[in-house]
Amino acid sequence: MPFAQSLLEALTRDLPYLYGPLFLVFAATLMLWPGDLFVGRGNKRTWSYVAFLVLAVAGVIAMLTASGVGFSGMFRVDGLTKGFQFLCVVAGLITIVLSQPQLNALREQTVEYYALLLFSIAGMMLLVGATDLVSMYFSLELMALCIYILVAYFRTQERSIEAGMKYFLLGAFSSGILLYGISLLFAATGGTTTNLAELNEKLALVSSNGSLLVFAGVLMVLVGFAFKVAAVPFHMWSPDAYEGAPTPITAFMSMAPKAAALAAFVRVFGTGFHGVAPDWIMPLTFIAGASMVLGNVAALRQQSMKRLLAYSSIAHVGYMLLGVLSGDVQAGAQAIWLYMLTYLVMQSGAFAVIIYLQGKGEGERIDDFRGLAKRQPMLAFAMMVFLLSLAGIPPLLGFFSKFYLFKLAMEQGYTTLTVIALLTSAVAAYYYLNVVATMYFKEPATDGEVKPLSVAFTFVLTVTCALILVGTFFGFKLLDWTSRIVLG
Repeated sequence: MPFAQSLLEALTRDLPYLYGPLFLVFAATLMLWPGDLFVGRGNKRTWSYVAFLVLAVAGVIAMLTASGVGFSGMFRVDGLTKGFQFLCVVAGLITIVLSQPQLNALREQTVEYYALLLFSIAGMMLLVGATDLVSMYFSLELMALCIYILVAYFRTQERSIEAGMKYFLLGAFSSGILLYGISLLFAATGGTTTNLAELNEKLALVSSNGSLLVFAGVLMVLVGFAFKVAAVPFHMWSPDAYEGAPTPITAFMSMAPKAAALAAFVRVFGTGFHGVAPDWIMPLTFIAGASMVLGNVAALRQQSMKRLLAYSSIAHVGYMLLGVLSGDVQAGAQAIWLYMLTYLVMQSGAFAVIIYLQGKGEGERIDDFRGLAKRQPMLAFAMMVFLLSLAGIPPLLGFFSKFYLFKLAMEQGYTTLTVIALLTSAVAAYYYLNVVATMYFKEPATDGEVKPLSVAFTFVLTVTCALILVGTFFGFKLLDWTSRIVLG
């Protein structure tokens, strides 16, 4: 068959430098199910080691991959692709480590869990390199469909099923809006292209004549992306999904999908829609500002740590959208990547503490942290570092990444948004410090036994805490490193 032959030739030609990491993840995932027949019920944890190894190897290959364009111009490997693929892979590795206590305690170790995780990360690795609206959409759906199932992974828990159903229904609705927007833009170009570089030229030409079709299409695509990153007012699914999902999947959702979707956000709006910026600048400015305000204000009243971090995540997305608004694709991508890297480190540590406490029947509510400093001072210190860094308190690493992003926004003329970001950061400091005060200044509710930390959890907490404490002192080197990775 000519089509099959041409596809095989394209894959063979581009595989060594372009599809290697993706092929490895896909192949390993497809091999997990038949392999499960030879693993006993009590040895399902074996698949966590396999998934970890596959992701680690794929991450190394992705970083060493040469730049190039493949799949008929629908996928590009460049610095932005490799940088955000690195973040997604690291988030996946951390999620596998954080999943072990809860899955073991509930006897929920299954091959499906790791297969869905790997498929989702494969979708993200495709998404960050997509240079066509069609490849972007299919990558986005591959990523999202797996996460819908993972949110509802605990089938015997009503809260988990409800969260997965809400997320799926709203996600399907947003995907429909996104796809309809893509079809309108395709029609606006005369049905000639969905490639981002070509789309930019054609839409700018059509838009100069005041096309309502272009405006509606761009706005629908913006709505679809805003839902995927949980930006206001398309954030409704986020708190319920975060609270109902297994806690390791909550941690995963707050890191990897956001990194991938923001990378696509930068590429689509910075490259494909750059010529029609007046159509989306004002709506995106409102979305960013509203996310900062609502995310931080709503977090003030939360008593659940997972819901608090969900609303906090909405606010952090608002900050990162400043990089999309900058108008400079390279500078914006660099600022978002650095912010996302530090956010990944902080979230990993914070969720590691929550999962550890959950193993003792605690960790869901802020009151569960009462007197943690007296029971386990080192754990309380680590949690304090994570929360203060999330708040952007100097000289921690979270302050440095915020400073760089806010500086870029000021240079691009977004003074009002930057002031809103600074004021809402002060609001965020209040609810983060409230948790710190609960740990240090309130008496513990019970004098429970001290459960030893596993080696893997000790490693995650030690590394993330150390990075946050010393990272700022290497700020300029970190910027150079970020520039070499993202700008490639």
